[in-house]
Amino acid sequence: MPLKPLKKYSFLVDVNLPKRFSFFNCADFVHVVDVDPCFTDKEIWNYALKNNKVIITKDADFYEKSISSDEKPKVIFLQLGNTTLKELHHFFEINWQKIIEHLEKANLIIVKWDNIKVIT
Repeated sequence: MPLKPLKKYSFLVDVNLPKRFSFFNCADFVHVVDVDPCFTDKEIWNYALKNNKVIITKDADFYEKSISSDEKPKVIFLQLGNTTLKELHHFFEINWQKIIEHLEKANLIIVKWDNIKVIT
């Protein structure tokens, strides 16, 4: 039986993640700094809602807002600490497919080095 194709998602990369990270440099990813480098967290949130973007962030404020808000974009909250770009790229090569497979049902995905937690 053929696998069902995954829905195509568009991602908004928060300012706390590296712009020069090659994994995020394709049409599926938009960097906050390219939209408006002065955006507040609230403006990032509203932009993601309005434009159907999944927020990728290391900022715990988005985690808190995702838990407490009724209307929310999907959020991928990375709890990976300080890493080199090489380590981050390797992590994404191994885990990115697993992460996006959860997006259909998840409102919030918490990503750690050793596990991925899905909150619906």
